[in-house]
Amino acid sequence: MWARVTEIMLGCWLLGSPFIFRGADRGDMPAIGDFVIGLLVIGFASLSFRQWPRFSHVGTLLLSAVMIFGPGIALTPHVPPAGENIMMTGLLLLLLSIVPNQTSAASHVWSSRLKAPRFKS
Repeated sequence: MWARVTEIMLGCWLLGSPFIFRGADRGDMPAIGDFVIGLLVIGFASLSFRQWPRFSHVGTLLLSAVMIFGPGIALTPHVPPAGENIMMTGLLLLLLSIVPNQTSAASHVWSSRLKAPRFKS
């Protein structure tokens, strides 16, 4: 679940990035876009902690593709620093979204075969 926690932290970074890049040229990127993307990232990562929507972090995969290619297409020929921030955060989210939830736990097949027999004393 470390990947989901990191996704939540990156979502918080996206929520704060309009305030961080306030003086920089944002181009045609509205600040509300950063808030919406940040809330969606936090929402997808938070839902992954539950049992029934545990694959909701795959939504972050689609969202990160939009984050990577969106500013490059919409803000050509020059991408402002706020757009570069969205693109780099999207690359990080793309890397994290393919990590499964239970990466530190053994698979069910391995855990069932590796259980040691219990001896009666």
